[in-house]
Amino acid sequence: MTERASRPTGPTRLFLAQLDADVAQHPALDHTFLRRFGEEKLDRTHLADFAVQHYMHSRFFVRSLAAVAANIPDEHARSLLIQNMYEDVGEPLKLRDRAHLILLEVGLVSPDQISEALAVVGIGGDVTAYLVERGVVKREVLASLLQTRTEQTKELTHPALFRRFLRALGVSPESISAVEPLPETAQFVREFEVICRHGHWLEALGALGPGTESVVPTLYSYILKGIERSEVVGSESYVFWTLHVHCDGGRGENLLRAIEPYLDRPTNRQLVSRGANRVLDARKRWFDGLERMVFRSRRKQAPQLYDQPT
Repeated sequence: MTERASRPTGPTRLFLAQLDADVAQHPALDHTFLRRFGEEKLDRTHLADFAVQHYMHSRFFVRSLAAVAANIPDEHARSLLIQNMYEDVGEPLKLRDRAHLILLEVGLVSPDQISEALAVVGIGGDVTAYLVERGVVKREVLASLLQTRTEQTKELTHPALFRRFLRALGVSPESISAVEPLPETAQFVREFEVICRHGHWLEALGALGPGTESVVPTLYSYILKGIERSEVVGSESYVFWTLHVHCDGGRGENLLRAIEPYLDRPTNRQLVSRGANRVLDARKRWFDGLERMVFRSRRKQAPQLYDQPT
């Protein structure tokens, strides 16, 4: 876990330190599957087999976030969780709020024109509307630009980036539908759903925060290393993994901030700890199944399910 700006005190501080230590020692974080994936030479089938099973789990992740958000009674905690959701699904509707900066970026307006508009409408005012009304930029040009940027934003959401990785491996939607999820994959998905939809919201945040978001950079660093070592796909195709390893530290921090105000009660601390351990236990069992499948013996006799990438 990362250093918090204002450190909690008393029982909360001791609990978080102990939870941090417990999570770090969980066998899911040092699983032989992860070490083998990061150290052994992987071919395209290794990567595709793993990626399909991972997609079967990760495609439901936003639904889990939404289920927890619906159950959280606290507005501040809910808003912190929703920040994570935005990173997954993108914020195309917010492009309109930044439209004047996009116009500046592509050279359709000048810095002086932006300054003039701000002087008139003020900070927080609709700069873009002012520029359109003054005829600095045509309405149809603005609409076309925002449409293009919206489509680009959709391609940068986490699910879209993962589908880019699948396509680079030759994995089509049709081939995914032809693959049965491992029993451990199906169980992992079910456990997440039970915790997030039907568990106490603090247990769910424990699962999503300390049990997932806070450890993702560690877990995915093994995956990223294996993908890079394989040299099967180019770096532009595995941005999903690079992003989660190097750029996502704040996601776990958001959920810790949502949890902290409620950790003064022993029952709440138990809920958070139970949620973290339940999802880590399920992930450990999932890694057991992935290791058995990805590194199975006599791999060459397995049927070829994936297309050659184009």
